[in-house]
Amino acid sequence: MANLSITLSGIAEVIENLNYRPGSVKDKAVRGIFAYYVSEDSIQALSSIDGDSIIRQIWEVGDDYAKIKFKRRNFSSLKSSINADLKKLFQNGLNPEDIRLTESNVFDMTEDAKNSLLQSLSDAVKTDGFDLTKTADVLKVVAEFLNKIEFPDADNETTDIIEEIKKLLTRLGSEIFDDQDGASGDGAGGDGDVVLEDNVEIEEIDEDVEIEALDDDELEEVEEIDEDQQIEDIELDDDEDLEELEEIDEDTQIEDVELDDDESLEEIEDIELDEDQELEEVDLDEDEDLEELDELDEEEIKVLEEYRNARERAEQFDDFLGEREKKFNAYITIPAGTYTIGTEKTLKSSLALQPFDMPRVYIGKYPVTNALFEIFIEQTGYVTTAERKGIGTVYHSRYKKQGEKVIWSKQAGSSIVKGACWHQPLGPGSTLYGKRNHPVVQISVDDAFAYASWIGRRLPTEAEWEAAARTDMALKYPWGNQFDPDALNIESSGLADTSPVDNYDHAANVFGMADMLGNVMEWTADNQPPPFASSKAKFFNVAKGGAWNAKDTVTISSRGLFPFETTANIIGFRCISELFQ
Repeated sequence: MANLSITLSGIAEVIENLNYRPGSVKDKAVRGIFAYYVSEDSIQALSSIDGDSIIRQIWEVGDDYAKIKFKRRNFSSLKSSINADLKKLFQNGLNPEDIRLTESNVFDMTEDAKNSLLQSLSDAVKTDGFDLTKTADVLKVVAEFLNKIEFPDADNETTDIIEEIKKLLTRLGSEIFDDQDGASGDGAGGDGDVVLEDNVEIEEIDEDVEIEALDDDELEEVEEIDEDQQIEDIELDDDEDLEELEEIDEDTQIEDVELDDDESLEEIEDIELDEDQELEEVDLDEDEDLEELDELDEEEIKVLEEYRNARERAEQFDDFLGEREKKFNAYITIPAGTYTIGTEKTLKSSLALQPFDMPRVYIGKYPVTNALFEIFIEQTGYVTTAERKGIGTVYHSRYKKQGEKVIWSKQAGSSIVKGACWHQPLGPGSTLYGKRNHPVVQISVDDAFAYASWIGRRLPTEAEWEAAARTDMALKYPWGNQFDPDALNIESSGLADTSPVDNYDHAANVFGMADMLGNVMEWTADNQPPPFASSKAKFFNVAKGGAWNAKDTVTISSRGLFPFETTANIIGFRCISELFQ
């Protein structure tokens, strides 16, 4: 029987069963909230806990309001992830009180658990099949629950009434539990007789008169079901058809029906035999064929298992996100077909003009944002290439920001900056404040692969990326074949930095993919030898799409080649997969 309220020991038990790594954000969250529960009385006394206080404990942001505000969405996503873990524990029997974190940041029993308690009470008092044991359990638990409630403002009369209810409930529960056999036998009236006949006397009485009476009742019930419940075909067809045939149809008709059914079965058997015969032909060819088939089956099973695992990771990640983040984790269907990719230019660094047979895939509507990447870092503890190396490449355009002003510089360029990484993209002193929905940058190809794998997806190849961007109309730009300076973030836009990934939704291609050109270049899964003579045997990674410092000449076919482990404030990525979302 479920408890009517959670317990202090139940909360402590489930926190231990979560087994979070000490010092992780999840561990800090659950233990920070549990610290407010100083006694059993806290369970009733605590109706809410200030979320900002918990945020301060988890991320140690002090009283910096801007940082607290930035972390509120993270905290909401974190609670969703913890609740998903608590749900799994409940399903595995390791969260017996079905505890969850509420919107008010306190521990409580789920609504399903509470509804289950009410349902058990409802089931216990049904006229048919009156379950006295269950009723006794319910009454005892209600009495225990009343014992836990305190009424500080109650007068003497109210207290006396409550005490009388407690005594009555306890006495009723005890008497019903102890004397349930007597209660069942002493009941007067039609309801008691029905229970006794169904459970006892039907098995013992063999007289013809009583059997005929039962048959008549059953026949009347069948007639009522035929008239009133014809819609319930699944439940009534088999039994009703048999009874109607026995009463109405001739033996010949019954045999015909049976023959029809048998003939249908024989047809199915024939189909199975046809399939078996075909299999036998393969079996009879050569033993080597069988071995090849076995190997293929094992490979298919392996691929299917990988697909299922990847899909599960993708679904778990999406379930973890808040509604706002889900918008930026959307995926677009790219239909299968033959697409045109590449360019007629003969530059060594260009992809040659060619047709490409595109399978049906699902590609991110937007590049991966700072908010999404931050979740990956917090959940895995992953250290990016730039953080490990301690440096990143910082580009600047001829239009350069200085505070709220944009000034002109004679030439564009880049420099290696110590401390530049994904959360301080321009180096020490820079932050992601106000850039939650900007594309994440200072990410290497390895970092992009790690993120994509963690969410059950992958990086697109250059051909897949370009086909999805150009669509089956082989467009020069995502929005058409004419350049539109208001449709993308490039150098002439004057921003001199990244912009929100949904700023140019109006210029999305016909598939619905946005920010494919400008803002940031995007890593692909491809690499190739350098386009120039080199004594070193090294490969360059391919990035597509142009960035915020690109010239007006940028098109979908434009590409960049970068050395291994390059990280810069002009390169991000988006994911692709064969999974439907």
